[in-house]
Amino acid sequence: MNAVLIINIITSLIVFVIGVLIVAGVITPAMSSSIRYTFGIIFMAYGIYRFFNFLTKRRLLKIQENHEMIEKEKDKLVDKK
Repeated sequence: MNAVLIINIITSLIVFVIGVLIVAGVITPAMSSSIRYTFGIIFMAYGIYRFFNFLTKRRLLKIQENHEMIEKEKDKLVDKK
């Protein structure tokens, strides 16, 4: 797997977990609950966004690999004739 994709998935997991910890009050217990929930939800939403970004990039890489494989096979078939 591409290094950028690995960094993207790790970042998404870390940011999402930080968001959960903020909402739970583990990281910032002194902060008011409305601000804590807001920051926690923003962190969790960004983590989810990064995860879907990872899935999209992975799908695009698979499509590109399949397209390249089809082109190679097509070229082999054309060269045989």
